[in-house]
Amino acid sequence: MIKSIIVFLLLLAPLSLSDEARPVYIEITENSETKIGVKWKLPPVMTPSDEPLIYIKSDSCAQDGNTSGTRLLGSSEYTCKPALQNFLIKIDYPRSNPALTSLVVYKEIGGSVEQIFSGPEKTEILLGSGKSFYEIAKQYILAGVEHILIGYDHLLFVLCLILISKSTRTLIYAVTGFTMAHSITLSLATMNLIKVRTELVELLIALSIIILAREIFFARKNKLEPPLSIKFPISISAFFGLLHGFGFAVVLQELGLPFDMKINALLFFNIGVEIGQLIFIGLVLLIAIILRSNPLFSSHYLPFLNQLGIYSIGTISTFWFLQRTFALI
Repeated sequence: MIKSIIVFLLLLAPLSLSDEARPVYIEITENSETKIGVKWKLPPVMTPSDEPLIYIKSDSCAQDGNTSGTRLLGSSEYTCKPALQNFLIKIDYPRSNPALTSLVVYKEIGGSVEQIFSGPEKTEILLGSGKSFYEIAKQYILAGVEHILIGYDHLLFVLCLILISKSTRTLIYAVTGFTMAHSITLSLATMNLIKVRTELVELLIALSIIILAREIFFARKNKLEPPLSIKFPISISAFFGLLHGFGFAVVLQELGLPFDMKINALLFFNIGVEIGQLIFIGLVLLIAIILRSNPLFSSHYLPFLNQLGIYSIGTISTFWFLQRTFALI
């Protein structure tokens, strides 16, 4: 039993990274008709050997001097021909992109702002051409889907909702409550109507998973008196959903919102989060159906896997809680 738990946790070790994979942030500013400044910030997870060269790729622009800055932070200046229409920003990795997305913010001299969120496969990004409604929708929906699928703490919480729901109807209600609640705080935080410290939000998200894992554990041991989360899954999921909404807002604020389409981008990002959430729930339910359809597996191994899953969720969330507590202190 102990050996199986250790092996299982070793397989889940990458989950301890939680949400740490931030995008490569690049900011391009038109300081005058001929001067353009480029600044970038690389995520802490990037090693020195993987740090890319970031520069403007255009026959109409020439770099002024050398790149300045320190590790993970850098800047450069360019002189370009007047009335420059569009150009490419190049992210040149020494080997290959270590699965990092990128956020490029282009501030034009007239005051308009163009923001582009790109996947790891794109190393050249066109600027100055504007963004259509369709492109904004696609960009932020994909960003929402990607975030929820790599946001392991959010996924563990959703997994807890699945475990505490006694029927499909209850699960639908619980997920709906979670969705409505996190949509509220996501909107308020993204529009800067409410501000909460990021480290505190991540700490409380880990605590919410610990609480649900504990509730599930004791519900399995004491079936005569189920805990509150089992009795009222919708209320509990909505309460903690308010908290998780702040976590989603942190990521969306880092991605940025288009200057003239903030509400649309916020809506599309939220839709993307829900699509990713439904994909995860669908996969979990499909695996459960396959396992339960096998009588031998169901009778001998399923109870053990249930217990192993609960112990693993509690262990991983406790690790996150301690890790984030030390970070907060």
